[in-house]
Amino acid sequence: MIFPPLLTHDAAVMWCFLNRYKAALLSGVLLACSFPSFHWHPLAWVALLPLFILAQHLSPRNAALHFFLSGWVFYSLLLQWLISNIFWAGGWALLGYQLLCIGLALFWGLLGAAWVSIRKYLPYQTLSPLLLMTLWGGMEWIQANLFTGFGWGALGYSQGGNPFVLQWAAWGGVLLLSCVLILCNALLATAWITKKHRLIYLGAACLLLGGLHLGGKLLMEEANYGEEPFQVGLYQSNYAQEMKWDPEFTVPMVRMAVEQAQIVQTQKKQQQADLWVWPEALVMCDFSREAVLPWLKEMTSSTNAFLFAGTTRVESGPVRREYNSSVLLEASGTVCDVYDKVHLAPFGEYMPFDTLFPFLRQIVPTDVDAGEKQKVLKLPLRQLGPLICFEVLFSPMAVALQRQGADFLTVITNLAWFGSSNAVAQELEIARMRAVETRLPLVHCANTGISGVFDPYGRFAPLCSTLVYPGRLIQWDYACEHPMANLMQRRIGILPVPLPATGGTILGVRYFPLLLLGLFLCFLGIPLYCWQCGRHTNRDGGEAADA
Repeated sequence: MIFPPLLTHDAAVMWCFLNRYKAALLSGVLLACSFPSFHWHPLAWVALLPLFILAQHLSPRNAALHFFLSGWVFYSLLLQWLISNIFWAGGWALLGYQLLCIGLALFWGLLGAAWVSIRKYLPYQTLSPLLLMTLWGGMEWIQANLFTGFGWGALGYSQGGNPFVLQWAAWGGVLLLSCVLILCNALLATAWITKKHRLIYLGAACLLLGGLHLGGKLLMEEANYGEEPFQVGLYQSNYAQEMKWDPEFTVPMVRMAVEQAQIVQTQKKQQQADLWVWPEALVMCDFSREAVLPWLKEMTSSTNAFLFAGTTRVESGPVRREYNSSVLLEASGTVCDVYDKVHLAPFGEYMPFDTLFPFLRQIVPTDVDAGEKQKVLKLPLRQLGPLICFEVLFSPMAVALQRQGADFLTVITNLAWFGSSNAVAQELEIARMRAVETRLPLVHCANTGISGVFDPYGRFAPLCSTLVYPGRLIQWDYACEHPMANLMQRRIGILPVPLPATGGTILGVRYFPLLLLGLFLCFLGIPLYCWQCGRHTNRDGGEAADA
């Protein structure tokens, strides 16, 4: 090893570390850059090349270390928005952020060791890319389901800016997109290190890329809005978190939302909303309180529209329960139905392992109770499938709403915790994936942004108008072309919601993991068969020697 001149001992150690693990570190950085906010999504097709090329020459132990380091860099960059919680929770937020990144990176390490260990038993090394794809798909499925599940870093979410490849999510979900990305990286890596059949591997990768884009283009159609489009009014309130915690602002926040909706409805006489949607945590008390409920009824009666709003709900009794909820009111002001959030966010709405680690209570001092079941909320013309914030991360929840009869999804969220970090853009891509997977339009309403409507093919119409004094509605054309310009802005307006689309199947989303499981069992049977054959060979050889 030749060191650059004039390096101190510590600098020399760091130089050795970077030089030894540069391939793993580079792959982690490139992969993170393929996600928002950079969103250089083409990088995802080649980002893991350095790691995969190097790992094929390593022992299982060294492969595990390189994969772990690559995963740690990737998650540390991807989830850097968690650092912003230091403003609310202090230094514990930084500790929790790194513990999560290390925990997720451990999955990468196990995957690397498993791949290198199993691939040497393959009868044909041409199966190695398929083995890696199978293992990676299994890892992402486990991450999305183990304990509470956290599949935020699934590779398929990087392809939100690739509308053609995105369409395949309707046939296998985000997991299918992750698998084809890994297969492409693995094919190119194998082509790099082998001279024999190199053109075959390169040709296979090109066919994969070309087929995905061409097929996706054929799957993509124009959205159907019907003869009389269903109109949804959206209010991106942009209220600061400090206001939400101050009881003095509980009623004024609701009153302002009502007054702004009334102005918009008056100005847009030719475009009346059938439904108004408010974000999560806009009503910061039980919606049935006497100070708030009259304003909600004023909202529905003055706009002659239904209202779906994020709120809290309290059940008094021997055991007091508090829910993160949403409520649907009809135009007459009558409460139609309430949905209580089923899948709570760990370390945000409840604290796991708090009995083992009491200091974690400094991050989340109180818990919220979970709802009992998902439900579809019925409107005269449509069926609304509600998802609250963290729930948008889970494909099975969106699929369950579609199976229950929902013909559009509505996601209400409050990402004000994370300011203008990449959390907002990443969550928006996750919501886009749910729309394409279910082939349902999706209404996305956030406190600080970005609010708008996805059609069933993933195209996004952002909410890009605002009210300025004295009640003048302004459309920001630049913000319509660049949705991120709407971040941390107060926005209000009315957008059409298309009808559900055909051309996909939720069976693929539900059963593609079973296909991966079948492939894994086939690959696992190969080393077991070789081990069993080796036992018989050794035993027969031993008996012959004894004779």
